[in-house]
Amino acid sequence: MSDSGSFAASRSRREKTEKSGRKEALERLKRAKAGEKVKYEVEQVSSIYEEVDEAEYSKLVRDRQDDDWIVDDDGTGYVEDGREIFDDDLEDNALADSGKGAKGAPKDKTNVKKSSVSKPNNIKSMFMASAVKKTTDKAVDLSKDDLLGDLLQDLKSQAVPITPPPVITLKKKKLAGSPLNPFSVPPTAPKVLPTSVKRLPAVTKPGHPAAQSKASVPRQIKKEPKAELISSAVGPLKVEAQVKEEDSGMVEFDDGDFDEPMEEDVEITPVDSSTIKTQAQSIKCVKEENIKEEKSSFITSATLNESCWDQIDEAEPMTTEIQVDSSHLPLVTGADGSQVFRFYWLDAYEDQYSQPGVVYLFGKVWIESADAYVSCCVSVKNIERTVYLLPRENRVQLSTGKDTGAPVSMMHVYQEFNEAVAEKYKIMKFKSKKVDKDYAFEIPDVPASSEYLEVRYSADSPQLPQDLKGETFSHVFGTNTSSLELFLLSRKIKGPSWLEIKSPQLSSQPMSWCKVEAVVTRPDQVSVVKDLAPPPVVVLSLSMKTVQNAKTHQNEIVAIAALVHHTFPLDKAPPQPPFQTHFCVLSKLNDCIFPYDYNEAVKQKNANIEIALTERTLLGFFLAKIHKIDPDVIVGHDIYGFDLEVLLQRINSCKVPFWSKIGRLRRSVMPKLGGRSGFAERNAACGRIICDIEISAKELIRCKSYHLSELVHQILKAERVVIPPENIRNAYNDSVHLLYMLENTWIDAKFILQIMCELNVLPLALQITNIAGNVMSRTLMGGRSERNEYLLLHAFTENNFIVPDKPVFKKMQQTTVEDNDDMGTDQNKNKSRKKAAYAGGLVLEPKVGFYDKFILLLDFNSLYPSIIQEYNICFTTVHREAPSTQKGEDQDEIPELPHSDLEMGILPREIRKLVERRRHVKQLMKQPDLNPDLYLQYDIRQKALKLTANSMYGCLGFSYSRFYAKPLAALVTHQGREILLHTKEMVQKMNLEVIYGDTDSIMINTNCNNLEEVFKLGNRVKSEINKSYKLLEIDIDGIFKSLLLLKKKKYAALTVEPTGDGKYVTKQELKGLDIVRRDWCELAKQAGNYVISQILSDQPRDSIVENIQKKLTEIGENVTNGTVPITQYEINKALTKDPQDYPDKKSLPHVHVALWINSQGGRKVKAGDTISYVICQDGSNLSASQRAYAQEQLQKQENLSIDTQYYLSQQVHPVVARICEPIDGIDSALIAMWLGLDPSQFRAHRHYQQDEENDALLGGPSQLTDEEKYRDCERFKFFCPKCGTENIYDNVFDGSGLQIEPGLKRCSKPECDASPLDYVIQVHNKLLLDIRRYIKKYYSGWLVCEEKTCQNRTRRLPLSFSRNGPICQACSKATLRSEYPEKALYTQLCFYRFIFDWDYALEKVVSEQERGHLKKKLFQESENQYKKLKSTVDQVLSRSGYSEVNLSKLFQTLNTIK
Repeated sequence: MSDSGSFAASRSRREKTEKSGRKEALERLKRAKAGEKVKYEVEQVSSIYEEVDEAEYSKLVRDRQDDDWIVDDDGTGYVEDGREIFDDDLEDNALADSGKGAKGAPKDKTNVKKSSVSKPNNIKSMFMASAVKKTTDKAVDLSKDDLLGDLLQDLKSQAVPITPPPVITLKKKKLAGSPLNPFSVPPTAPKVLPTSVKRLPAVTKPGHPAAQSKASVPRQIKKEPKAELISSAVGPLKVEAQVKEEDSGMVEFDDGDFDEPMEEDVEITPVDSSTIKTQAQSIKCVKEENIKEEKSSFITSATLNESCWDQIDEAEPMTTEIQVDSSHLPLVTGADGSQVFRFYWLDAYEDQYSQPGVVYLFGKVWIESADAYVSCCVSVKNIERTVYLLPRENRVQLSTGKDTGAPVSMMHVYQEFNEAVAEKYKIMKFKSKKVDKDYAFEIPDVPASSEYLEVRYSADSPQLPQDLKGETFSHVFGTNTSSLELFLLSRKIKGPSWLEIKSPQLSSQPMSWCKVEAVVTRPDQVSVVKDLAPPPVVVLSLSMKTVQNAKTHQNEIVAIAALVHHTFPLDKAPPQPPFQTHFCVLSKLNDCIFPYDYNEAVKQKNANIEIALTERTLLGFFLAKIHKIDPDVIVGHDIYGFDLEVLLQRINSCKVPFWSKIGRLRRSVMPKLGGRSGFAERNAACGRIICDIEISAKELIRCKSYHLSELVHQILKAERVVIPPENIRNAYNDSVHLLYMLENTWIDAKFILQIMCELNVLPLALQITNIAGNVMSRTLMGGRSERNEYLLLHAFTENNFIVPDKPVFKKMQQTTVEDNDDMGTDQNKNKSRKKAAYAGGLVLEPKVGFYDKFILLLDFNSLYPSIIQEYNICFTTVHREAPSTQKGEDQDEIPELPHSDLEMGILPREIRKLVERRRHVKQLMKQPDLNPDLYLQYDIRQKALKLTANSMYGCLGFSYSRFYAKPLAALVTHQGREILLHTKEMVQKMNLEVIYGDTDSIMINTNCNNLEEVFKLGNRVKSEINKSYKLLEIDIDGIFKSLLLLKKKKYAALTVEPTGDGKYVTKQELKGLDIVRRDWCELAKQAGNYVISQILSDQPRDSIVENIQKKLTEIGENVTNGTVPITQYEINKALTKDPQDYPDKKSLPHVHVALWINSQGGRKVKAGDTISYVICQDGSNLSASQRAYAQEQLQKQENLSIDTQYYLSQQVHPVVARICEPIDGIDSALIAMWLGLDPSQFRAHRHYQQDEENDALLGGPSQLTDEEKYRDCERFKFFCPKCGTENIYDNVFDGSGLQIEPGLKRCSKPECDASPLDYVIQVHNKLLLDIRRYIKKYYSGWLVCEEKTCQNRTRRLPLSFSRNGPICQACSKATLRSEYPEKALYTQLCFYRFIFDWDYALEKVVSEQERGHLKKKLFQESENQYKKLKSTVDQVLSRSGYSEVNLSKLFQTLNTIK
């Protein structure tokens, strides 16, 4: 071999050096032992590698490949490709094992192919193997010159810093009618070729680890254009040799063009590195194939004529592939004439642990020569830690805490910090100065204004502890302030904006994946540029399909679809259509093969479908597309909870290089995934704004669930088709289903983008971020508290205040879900909500009932923000006592209002700014002939201002906020309560009736049917109330034509909306009712809606009752007959925590179903997700809550059927019964009967509770009629001994007028001549048995839950009690009541006495005529028998203490107190 001689020569040189150097080394060792310093010199060896030209090297590689000296273990072991080690991509070290065969000889490619397919001994494996071999054979001849492939690859991954001016390669506009396909570029004209050859080297980037051989550099420059031309000209052709399923070569391109589609059997003329002529022939061949392919792509699919892809007719925009010269920055002339780097920042990132003091800003910069914006990354370095030390008045001994009496000067503080603190915490260098600062927050012993020692030191030094104290200083502020916060506050940067950088520097090594990179050595070199419009951004909408691996139980990605818009405006109406290009990539499962005809099917689609043989190839392709498209915003649904986490996990599992391309910062170590807050995913994607429409929708709209299907239905008024996870695997059986699955993924991506546009998520988030001054990506994550914090941080910092430090909580705060409908067991147990921290808004006692006259609803505009302005409530104006002084006294003491002469505080000033800005914007919106885009822009701005202003009060009362101030929050709510009471008094003085009030609104009964008069009355009331305040303003919020007021926060009404011509239309409004809550099924909601619409209608009462009866009867029949669709039975409930974190999973149906969903693979449900389930009959005797199943389970399992009885009794019945409660003539038992249920079960125990309340109000049961008093009692039944007929008795006498006679006189069966009075002993025994049965029932002590949906029944008294009684262990919502209380027993016994009380009936029940008739008839014997039966009941009642009140015992406690 040619290299053996050189190897021997180099070895002999090393041996000579070794011999001659031994003595010298020994001498040096002696000198070192003697104490002499020895300077080591490293001798440079110049000829480590032998230099050969390219032809020799190519021949050498081929010889090595022909020599089979290593067996490659059928593609699973080590594969030798004959090249030197420096030919590998240096950035792909992590994949050395899996990627070594990537660039080998054709033989090696075959081996790698085999390794991707499992080899079970069956027919399917034979087909799979043959399919793979077939494609491999055709792909073998693409290029025999491996060196060319390596050089091309290396050139693409990173380039050599050659620095001509920047060059822009424009894509040509597509031919008319061509499909929207960003991958396929039509063949370029021959005249473009020379330009490409000359300029392409200029687009290279620094840091390219290319081989340093002499021959490599010129060859790269010469051959690159041809390779580019080939890859461009191939167009829609699927070139197999470009992609190998296990090869790192597929994904290791850095800046390379990944536009080559990936799986089509096309023979292409091989490219020979030695002749350009052959290359030209190859290009010609490809061009011809390309034309044929373009023609075939117009053919629409015969199988899916409804395909959305066939309807895409937008022309591809004039997009530019911009390559920037990285040797100099695109500078512009600043305001002062100096050269500055101007860019628009969108996102910021810091790593406080590994890179303290460094903030990365990502955004867009204008490239003049390209006439376009490109991505940029600016690294702001040397952001110093800044702390403020508050001096003590006198020096204190830290060990004892004693005041020594020695006064402290600022020099003493400096000396202690320098000698003690800096020494202890290894702060080698710091700067300090004396500053005057104000303080107005909750630490009690900090003066309002004082001198501080400001200390600045490098962020590389450790952070000081928050509770650090010294002999000369009592507090240290700013110890844990992040570099990003310091930077934003010090430079007054409020959200995304244009920034100018003076003296920017080039980055010495690549730090990001952005086109332009700059470094700032001092943060004060960054300044804000105002009044410039934001640039357009690149938006990518993402959707993907996953399948769970049966062995590893991990989700594997099989399809990804993405829609892209390259110039999406941030401050205008969304573009139409909202995307310009798209791409789809499809992979196959390990145990599946593609359908035989999928290539033809793909060609017939007007879509951009790329085929990847493995998931690894798919992920590599996706990362390359992300890098090439370089999106600023990635939009998805549940992207934090699922998509990003799965993508990163699979990239990690498949060992795909350059995972950090999913963001914009180059990193090697992937953050730890799987957290609940999306923190790791957010960090991984830093530099790209992640927009999760699920989070945005939760903030902007009210929806029963925030699943994509529900959002599509509610926002887009469309229906989304959901493919179950098991059907995805089956889709590989034929091409039609496979393409349908991919199309479904594409449609989801389109839906996601449309929802984002409909909700104006990006413009709104931008406006809110600019108002608050935080980071936009954090705004999109939905944290309102952080926005308010940053707004106040900016305001107080600008006014020279020391701001509160970020509090550190030992126990992490649980994820809060803004749902009032899921107050489950665990919420009550774990959340310390037993008592509110302070009193909230006032709710007036409602005057329950139905009102059919106009009701006036008045509402204070933004009550709490207005109160803060009205009374100047601020940290700086309200005097608060220290918490320690309040401990022994009343903790809820309300601080005094600030004096009216005080200067306006910062908090009311900030709110006033927001209110005035909003007022100004609303004035602008009223301009005539306003541009619709500008109108939308103004509307978004005013909405952002309103959202921010209204949430400002929240930071005062939120205990996890930095600006938490309980006394201020309590003062605001206290004033709110006073204002509502004052308003009520004023209205009552005007002789009007206030029927209800809640926090900031009151309802007035006008007793008027004239709408014009009602408006006049409303304006009169409004002007009277508004006279009392300067800034507070009440307004007419609505007028109700009719109102059904059920209880606090629960009402239904018909709202009047005037049409302008004196007429009006009505609209139904519901507040707090079961039918607006999502934990009731649709069937119950529809029934409730119908009942409400009937009650609120103008029909007569009898018609209303009749219509309700018909509807409920129809519902009962439909449910029983099974004609109601399954979707009507779905119940939705939100998870307040992750399913596995619930302690009592079995008793909570939604948790039970959530655990099943998580066991099935696919998307995992988590805290905040809404779970849909149905209650089924499964043959078990379990309670309804344990028979909850997902809809998919009901469809799959034959033994499951809908539990109709549950839905009628526990869903429809409670909803309707609560609505009908105030309506006379409809009670619980009647509703049950109409629904086909047993009425006796619905004589609710609540009646007894209501009776007790009525007794207290009315002065006792004496005012009730006998019929009302005994309506719920069980009637006395006696079987005739002669005929066996059941006789039912509920009174002493039967009949009326002259036909009246004792009830026991004769049997109810006309044919029977026997008289029950002849069997009085049997009647007496039956009566005694009934009485004993009821007494036994009472003493059995069964307790039932008041909540009808719970159905918990127990004899065990729980340990937890509330004011109303013992709390149910099952639902933890309601209290337990006796199933048969003492009142019910006493009333039942009284009823038995009543039906045998002859004297009482004769005197009170019958009329005078009937009384005379009875006396004439002489029923003496009957009277005696009745009295005998009554005496039996009297004896039992005499033993009951229920009706007696012992006054001495009643007042015994009072005597004890005395």
